[in-house]
Amino acid sequence: MPRIRVGVLGCGMIAQLMHLPYLAELEDRFEIAALCDQDKALAQRVAARYRVPRVHESFETLLDAVPSLDAVLVLNKDHFGPALMALDRGIHTFTEKPLCYTLAEAERLVGASERTGAKLMVGYMKRHDSGVQRGLAEIRRTSAPRMARVHVVVGPDYGNWIIPELQRIERPTGAGTAASSDADGRLPKVRAEFGAASPALLAAYMDMFGVWSHDINVFRAAFPAAPTSVKAHVSDDGSTLTALLHYADGLQCVFQGGTTSAHLFEENLTVWGADRTVELDLSNPFLRHVPATVRIREDEGTPSPGQARPPTVERTVRGSHHEAFKAQLCHFHACVTTPALRPITTGREALEDTRLMLGILRAAAE
Repeated sequence: MPRIRVGVLGCGMIAQLMHLPYLAELEDRFEIAALCDQDKALAQRVAARYRVPRVHESFETLLDAVPSLDAVLVLNKDHFGPALMALDRGIHTFTEKPLCYTLAEAERLVGASERTGAKLMVGYMKRHDSGVQRGLAEIRRTSAPRMARVHVVVGPDYGNWIIPELQRIERPTGAGTAASSDADGRLPKVRAEFGAASPALLAAYMDMFGVWSHDINVFRAAFPAAPTSVKAHVSDDGSTLTALLHYADGLQCVFQGGTTSAHLFEENLTVWGADRTVELDLSNPFLRHVPATVRIREDEGTPSPGQARPPTVERTVRGSHHEAFKAQLCHFHACVTTPALRPITTGREALEDTRLMLGILRAAAE
């Protein structure tokens, strides 16, 4: 199969824990041509580990210095500027989620992708979890869905405490690092587009575009239409947001998002239909080879003679143990090397996720 040359922006946690190890493992598909991080010392340490020949502090410099790149992975915190730069040059682009933090930026990135023909894929890795794929297939087979619940409650550090490897990653060397500068740049843009918002709402905004965005994307994969009505409320400290979404076909969905000091990771989507209930229970994304679990509850056949109802059966299905982050990179490679292949998680899909997330947050601001 063809091997593609990639540049990687961002050498932080997600790059070290997931993307770089799997890029190296998939050496028959990928050549890591260059790394970039505003903390050059961090990038040099990471490059030495993965034998990457080039290191740059500036993403523009990387693009200029390595003109034969097939694709880039944008793994820093604020993806808009670098992704736009790559797409404008016609370079296929993978970004971690979220695509960006404002609707205007999402629209510009999708426009750039469609104008240049460079593919834009967003890192919703849960869509590459075989258990999630089976759960979505079961939901689509459900007759007349009438109610759904998206539930996500995550403990300290977005559940990162669960992985011992976190203690062994290379850390930024000082205050002028990509991690700190990325964090500083996002809120002003959010305030400029969203308008006046309380500290609690801004906290919920960042959680929505952080870990909760995975759940919005999985829900929209099952129910892509826009809701006709959205009501929402955020707690006084911004740690909890609930929303009620109503759809033209009668579906109602409750969204529950929360952070807690307890060491929990609860993430599931449940759908109640006329003929069955489907529950999709997702695992912590940093637990490798642990797929989502699907539970289907439904009546079995017709009632036996003398009985008022048929028996109810419950089936539990667990996906294969192929790692979702690795499967995601394999899919990106296939999209880059196959002109007709469209990413599972396109930029346009992420744009519609952004519309829904902003709709919920604006409803909470009312």
